[in-house]
Amino acid sequence: MTKEKDEKFTRKVFPKGAVILKEGERGKSAFIIVEGKVEIRMGSEDSPKTLATRSRGDVIGELALFDDQPHMASAVAVEETVVTAMTKEEFKRRVEEMDPAMRGIVNLLVQRTREMANDMLKADRDINWANWRPLK
Repeated sequence: MTKEKDEKFTRKVFPKGAVILKEGERGKSAFIIVEGKVEIRMGSEDSPKTLATRSRGDVIGELALFDDQPHMASAVAVEETVVTAMTKEEFKRRVEEMDPAMRGIVNLLVQRTREMANDMLKADRDINWANWRPLK
């Protein structure tokens, strides 16, 4: 990974296969993808579930900065990926500048997103494929 830095934003280059964010770790930055492609993966490292693929213009890592919770998923570069990282401090400063009502709504959306992702992962684990039968 290479870096070019200023006070609030850092340009980083991740090679294919690099872990940009690790599930369960605390967030330090939000990342705007400038070039490349990233898979968002949740679950065990041996057989993670791919939730989404993100590319140019997408933001990753923001949920952990909104609610100070660990990352709920990992982000892995599936090709060389260039990002602009925004520091946690800068992110928080910008959130504090939001209209209080809108900030509350965004925080609620973050909470609901986490709940839905956890429910989806739990439901996937609860499926007993040994008892599966095709519909008639």
